[in-house]
Amino acid sequence: MLTKLKKEELKYDNLAWICIMPTILTIQGKSMEIKADVYHHQLNDGQKGLYMFYSYHNHTKSIFEFYWFAFYFMSEVKSWIGLKKGMGYFKDQAISDIYEELETLIEEKYKRDDGTWIQASPSDIEKDKELFVSVNKLYIRYNTLVPHTIRNMNTYIRNHTEEFIEFE
Repeated sequence: MLTKLKKEELKYDNLAWICIMPTILTIQGKSMEIKADVYHHQLNDGQKGLYMFYSYHNHTKSIFEFYWFAFYFMSEVKSWIGLKKGMGYFKDQAISDIYEELETLIEEKYKRDDGTWIQASPSDIEKDKELFVSVNKLYIRYNTLVPHTIRNMNTYIRNHTEEFIEFE
């Protein structure tokens, strides 16, 4: 699923988002089966990385979303592994480290020894001061690093246009 762009759009600061936005908008609100089919059968590895990054990142506008959507990606939709793999594709170790730390934090609190999950709520971090402090530190680091991550993804796309773009 290549995105149709004009050459001049390569210079845009939101190039990575432009390259995956049509896919995300096409499957938004669709069943998990449809989303999984598009992900597994219509996207290459780079597009999968963009898809997973923006599927999560677009839900991190607050510390509560940052925390709860990580839990949701791990426990419900089982897509956390894909998110981490996507950052590996773009060789973003700093964001990958944050994902690993967040995963450890959430698993220690909500994953039982038998692999099942205890239900979490976005408000959990309001009730647990220690959890809030830990998540807040990660959230601050995440927001500091994300602009760099997006710039790196943009650079990768510019250097590998054939993986993402069909020029008009």
